[in-house]
Amino acid sequence: MLKRLFPDGVVPALKKLPSFLVALAASVAFGVSYGFNYGSDNQTAYFLGALRLTDKALLTRDWYAMGPGNYHPIFAYLGYLMLAFSHAGWGVGVAMVLTAVVGAMCMYQLLLELVEPEVALPAFVLLACLMTLTRTSSVASSYVFSWIIQPSTVSAMLLLIAIPPFVKGKWLASGVWLGLAGLLHANFLVLGIATFGLTHLLLGRKDLVRRLAYQLGPSLVAGLILAPLMLRSTSSSAADAARAQDILFNIRSPHHYAPKTYEHAFFPFAAWQMIGFGVGGWLLRGRGGRGTRLGMLVLSMAVAVWTGTLLTTVVYIPRVAQVFVWRYAPFLELLAQVLACATAAQIAINPSCVKRIPRGGLALSLGGALLLMMLESNHGGRAVTPIVAALVLLPVAFLLIAAAGYGLARVKVLARPFAAAGRNGHFFVLAAALVTGGLVGSSFLKAHPIHANLATSGSGGELELYAWMHANTPKDAIFISPPGMERFRLLGERAIIADWKGSPIAPGDLLEWYRRLEDVSGRKGFRGAGELSSGYDGLDQARLEMLKERYKASFAVVGRGRAGALAAYKTVYQNGQYQVLALD
Repeated sequence: MLKRLFPDGVVPALKKLPSFLVALAASVAFGVSYGFNYGSDNQTAYFLGALRLTDKALLTRDWYAMGPGNYHPIFAYLGYLMLAFSHAGWGVGVAMVLTAVVGAMCMYQLLLELVEPEVALPAFVLLACLMTLTRTSSVASSYVFSWIIQPSTVSAMLLLIAIPPFVKGKWLASGVWLGLAGLLHANFLVLGIATFGLTHLLLGRKDLVRRLAYQLGPSLVAGLILAPLMLRSTSSSAADAARAQDILFNIRSPHHYAPKTYEHAFFPFAAWQMIGFGVGGWLLRGRGGRGTRLGMLVLSMAVAVWTGTLLTTVVYIPRVAQVFVWRYAPFLELLAQVLACATAAQIAINPSCVKRIPRGGLALSLGGALLLMMLESNHGGRAVTPIVAALVLLPVAFLLIAAAGYGLARVKVLARPFAAAGRNGHFFVLAAALVTGGLVGSSFLKAHPIHANLATSGSGGELELYAWMHANTPKDAIFISPPGMERFRLLGERAIIADWKGSPIAPGDLLEWYRRLEDVSGRKGFRGAGELSSGYDGLDQARLEMLKERYKASFAVVGRGRAGALAAYKTVYQNGQYQVLALD
């Protein structure tokens, strides 16, 4: 049993324990920086399936919750387990932190595969600083981790788990984690098959069939499970597909699908690749094949992201935009940061390693660093100047110290102390990395408010409204609600006609969603969320009667003071913000 747990022996494992605990502490600090949250943003759509598993009587008459919203079916069961832990959402908040911690530790494991342990630890401390500052975000509002747990964050963690075994050449272990990532989120399934398949092709023909079977077999099984959902999202007439694409790309989510609306974000994205691949390219060669495998994976991800960008800007192909290749952009950026941090720590510990970096790579990296800092000064980048400076100055400082030490070591009295310091240089580098981490962490806490809606026990008119609804309305009631009240279904636990957040993906469902919002807002052909809010504020008796008859609604929620224009209906509840009208 001990041999299975500690294949290298108990004593070597105990020697690794302090480094593991330091890395774990840095990972926990990174995870906690996201706070403990539930019931906000995308969760208002993605947790509806989980909510219904806790009580099957909820939302039975809600059009979105009963059909179009069920496009992450496996995640519903994970969400159910989280809500079973605490209906208030603490299981959800804790799960988000654990997801980020596990993902960060996978990057520590990746560093251990690329460099020696004494280099991996300070490199990871620097990387944890970078992940904290950048929030692992990238172009097209993409990210590895977010401040809420949702299907993409779980799949992101699973993808990160899949990378270290891939680098080690353990195809099946990597493939299983990759398949699970795809099972939780179809976007990860499509991109995973494409990028890892291309990676294996780039690795050569030797054992290609076996490698592909092990790597992609689990993903193909996941594809069979998700096939009905994926076919439903693509099956429609040409006219419906074109109209649905216009709604999705240009009205509902241009921040995801229209690159020209976020073109400035490509500059920091490119800058990190310049930094990481410029100085860290030497890590993508050899090293028992580990570097080569990581290098081919990085190349495949870059091909997917940059080719997809080309085919949605220079040439516009809607299907390419719908694949959302930018999902892999933050992972490519993160791997570039891994290489940059590993190189900085390696040079600081062993200055002679600077010879491995070609002049062109060094120039490319310095250009990327300058670009990042210029973008930040013009408010076009993220607040990363401190850690970028550390990545540049840390190795430079130790190079200068090494040069001075080389001269001073010739003095007989100083020879022995400098020799001892040289043998233990990694401790000095680790100390410098920890100091940098402390400074960066403190600046982050001052500049970035942490989301933590569970820890702050929020209150207010909206939550008071939901509490009244739970106590005074039947579970099968249908409400007419403001389109911007995105938490209505999840926290209010009552059906509505439609809202802005709960948008489907299948073309037919997307057209129905749009039509429902036109009815609720009174704005035909609307082009943005702002029009919906102003339209709903103009709700009159004629539209209210139409909505009541068409959708069998029992109650309507309006802003406090609006009920005067709707005096025909009885106000059954009001607080400082909202009034509820009974329509029966």
